Parts: sequence; C-alpha cells; structure tokens
Amino acid sequence: MNMNTNMNKSFTKKDIKAKVLTDWNHFNCKFLPDELVKVNNDIAPWESKRLQSFAGQVGKVFAATTQDGKRMRNGTSRQSTRYYVEFSNGEVGGFDSMNLTLI
Repeated sequence: MNMNTNMNKSFTKKDIKAKVLTDWNHFNCKFLPDELVKVNNDIAPWESKRLQSFAGQVGKVFAATTQDGKRMRNGTSRQSTRYYVEFSNGEVGGFDSMNLTLI
C-alpha cells in the first residue's frame, strides 16, 4: 500500500538541510547520480514512517550526504552515507544504502 498520498506535507529537494553532493564519481560509492534504485520492502524499522512508506518504490539517486558538502570521502575518516532518491511524484527521501537496491 502506498501511504505517500496520506502524508500531509511532501518533502522535496528544496527541503534538504544536510550537506549533500550532487555530482560524484568515487569508486567506493554504492550508488552514483542518476542510477535507478528500488527501496527495499524490508526497510530498517528505525527509519521514519514516511521513509518506510516508500518501500518497494523505484526512484533516481540524485544526491548523497557528505561531511563537508564538497567530497565523498574526507581523508581516511569513514562516514555513513545517505543517498537521496527522487520519486516520480517529486518527493525525495534520504536512505541508508542498505535500504536500497540498484536496478
């Protein structure tokens, strides 16, 4: 069941407050810009209900979180990357890579 239609407020690209990069090509990244991904049906239970409502949907990766907004890796430090996916209705969601599958 698609619960997105029941949400009061949609979340679009302009609503992102995190430091993100929209153009990257780092060899260690699980996903690259413009790749199509499917949100897993068994999305992590600690994610918000809004993000869980996208389970099973397909969208396009357009941004990824970074520590400084300028590069994917900051020296040798490791970071948790959230990939931002835009869906056909214009809504976006930031997902941990483990919740996405490349199609």
